[in-house]
Parts: sequence; structure tokens; C-alpha cells
Amino acid sequence: MQTNWLWGYLIPVGVLLLTWGGLSPQKARRVTPLAALALALAILGYWLVGYAFHLGGAGVINPDDPALADLNAIYGRDVGWGFFGMKGFALLLDGNEVTPAALSLFLASLPVMATAVLWVVLALADARRWLMLVAGALAGTLVVPVAACWVWGAGWLSQLGTTMELGHGFADFGGSGLMLWLPASLSLGVLLFLPRRTETAPTAPPPAYFPLLANFGALLMGVGWLGWSLSSPFHTYGAQLDLNRAAINCFLGMAGAVLTSQLYAWLATGDLEPLMSARGLAAGWGAVLAGAVFVPPWAALGIGLLAGLLFPFIFYLVEAGLRLRDSAATVALGVTGGLWGVLATGLAADGRWGQGWNGAGQDVALGVRGVLSGGGSQLAAQLVGLGALLVWGLFWGALLGGISRLRLPKGLPRKASTEREIAVIGSAAASEALEAATASGENVSEVAVVQDAQDVADAGALTQDSPPEPEV
Repeated sequence: MQTNWLWGYLIPVGVLLLTWGGLSPQKARRVTPLAALALALAILGYWLVGYAFHLGGAGVINPDDPALADLNAIYGRDVGWGFFGMKGFALLLDGNEVTPAALSLFLASLPVMATAVLWVVLALADARRWLMLVAGALAGTLVVPVAACWVWGAGWLSQLGTTMELGHGFADFGGSGLMLWLPASLSLGVLLFLPRRTETAPTAPPPAYFPLLANFGALLMGVGWLGWSLSSPFHTYGAQLDLNRAAINCFLGMAGAVLTSQLYAWLATGDLEPLMSARGLAAGWGAVLAGAVFVPPWAALGIGLLAGLLFPFIFYLVEAGLRLRDSAATVALGVTGGLWGVLATGLAADGRWGQGWNGAGQDVALGVRGVLSGGGSQLAAQLVGLGALLVWGLFWGALLGGISRLRLPKGLPRKASTEREIAVIGSAAASEALEAATASGENVSEVAVVQDAQDVADAGALTQDSPPEPEV
């Protein structure tokens, strides 16, 4: 029994540690059980229907494996335009349990789903509890599995090289599109409907409440992600790849991202920022893993350098420009690690490796080629894939966000309105904390003493479980 996919389970653990390192103790105490509950619901959903949506057509990818022969049903208009799989619901085929090979695919794919779910749930740490749980369950049951079918399960994005002659189809070696860009799109759709932050002036980098935890989490996430990608996951079947090159590229990209993110922090604040370092490291891992096996080492270093440099600017745009309440920097990481990484593959892939990727080009000497190597059609495939994942995630996010803004008709029973007394010391406005209280939707009556602007933002994380602070 192969267990090299165990590396993948370090990814969601690292995501949790990275996010917790930047949360205040009160907010972390509120988010922790909700993240665990949302992940449990998502796992159940993936077992019941998500796996079938994702890998119900696995036999189409690997027809040489008789153990996957029965996973051969994928819904689509025509061959090459598959939308979702249709076999393997609840890990059953005709009333019997699926083969051990199919069970292994479930275990190897579960970390991808879990990571995407956690990015969504943690981004919504200031939202209502039911919204966090529903968003996480929906992501693991439907949104991520269907998108994974498109990208890795013989779906239409993977077949763009055959159906529309766009390179080798959508190329995402490490899953940056699925584990960063798609969760960012879903989270953005929800966050756009939630109350915004009130401050509009430039803000200082966020504090790292537990800097060692955040940096250890980013390192754990990257090492687990690298180990999982090098374990020859199912979507790489039939492709010629140099995994040693991929590993070297990952470390170069990681180093470049840390350097530029810390350079920005030093120029902006005169000091190094531990949380910015951890998030820059995560952005570097994601950006380079999308095309780690396709790009040369110099390009991997450049991809990481630009990812680390872009992250602070995108983070500032989300926080101070759009004023979104993204507690995990999911949107910023999705842009710098997911969007940029997938685009960079279409730009810098040199064609040395990737022959047979997505079942296209087995007889062609060159592998996946980007624009710099004369493969402009590959960039087109990357753009189509990114656009499809953006629309798919935004649609479901906006649907949930819109539902969360609905009000009960008059005459129907309502929950008692939230009441919170807040004594504000300093220049921070009480409206910030009141907005957070409204967003949480809790029945609470508490007194919080706000010492500074950060405490104002954290006041929204208080719940009935948190004992009130004494009045001053």
C-alpha cells in the first residue's frame, strides 16, 4: 500500500497554523471549533457526492488500470467536454465498495479539498457562524470537487489541448488554482456582501500574535505541499516529468518570495514583519508549485520574487482599498500564489518536460511551452482556466453572500437584536466594533474595553462563550 500521499495532510495543518498565528486569542477561540466543524461537514460531503463529481471519470484518464475501469462516467456535452463525474457516490459502485485503488484516490485527493475548505472558512472568521459552516460544506461537497474534475479529472479544462488545440490544456502541477485561486474567488464572492471595515487610511501591517506559529505553519504547508506534489498524484499520469527539477524550483521560489516580502516590510516600516514573512512564504510556495516542473530554475526564482513583492500590495488593496474582512488573507494569497502562479506557467514554461500532460502531446518532442518559448496557446489555456475558476467560485460565493443579507418578512419570528455596549478609548470609532457585532449575528450583551484600533477589530470576535471584560 502506497502512503506517500500522507505528505498532503500537512498542507491543511500548515494553513491552520499560519492563520492562527495572525489571529487574536479571542478570535482564534471562536474560529477553531467552527473550522473543525466545517471541515467535518466538508469531508462527509466529499465522501457522499464530492468524490464522484471529482473522480467519477478516473478510468478515462488511466484506461490501463483495470481497478479504475468502473469509474468511467462523466457528464458532458461531448467527449472532451466533461463537467462532472457520475460514479463512486459514497464510495460505492453498484452497491459494492469501490476498489482499493479508488479508495487510495480518495485519500490522496482529500488534502486538496480540505485545504480549499479551510481557506474559505478562515477567511470568513468575522462572518456569522452559519455562513462559515455552509460555505465550508458547500466548498467541499460541490465547488471544489466539480472544479477538480475540470482541471484534473478528465474535465473540459484539462482537455483544451485536444478540443481547442490550446497547448496541453490547463496546466496546474501543484494545484495552486484549486487550493488558492478557487477558495479566494469563493471567499471574495461572500466578503463583497458582508459589512466592510470602516478605516480608509493606510494601515500598518497586521500584528503577528503568534509569529513562531505562523512561520512554522507556512513552512509546514509548503513542505507538505511539495511532498504531495512529488508523490506522483493521479493527475500527472502519463506525463514525462522531472521531479528533482520541481523540488529545486520550489525552494528557489520560496526563497525569492521571502526576500521580497521582507524587503517591502523593511522599506515600509523600518523593521522585519514576521506575519508578512509567513504569508510571503506561503505566496511563494503557491506561485511556484503551479508550474514547478515546467519552468526553468531562473524563472522559478523570478516567480517567487514577484509573488513576494506583489503580496503586500494586494493585501493592502484588499484591506484598505476594498476594506474586506478577510481574516486569513485568502484573497491576497489567491491572487499572488494562485493567479500569478498559473499565469507564470503559461509565460515561462520552457517545453523540456510535460510531454503527455493531460493526455495531449505524447508524440510531440516538446512538453508544456509558455510564451517565452513560443507556446502562446498554452497561455490561452491558462487564462481560460483561471476565468472559469473565478466565475465558478464567485457565483457560489455571491449566492451565499446574497442569502446572508436577506431579511425575514415582517410578522415572522426573529432573533433578538444584538446589543453590545462598548467603551472606546482612543481614536478608533465605535462603529467598527458595532459592525463586527452585526456581522456575527450573535445574541450577546457584553461590555468590551477597547484599548486600540486592533482591539476594536477583535471586539467582533467576542461571543457568548467569552466572559465580559470588567468595566473601566
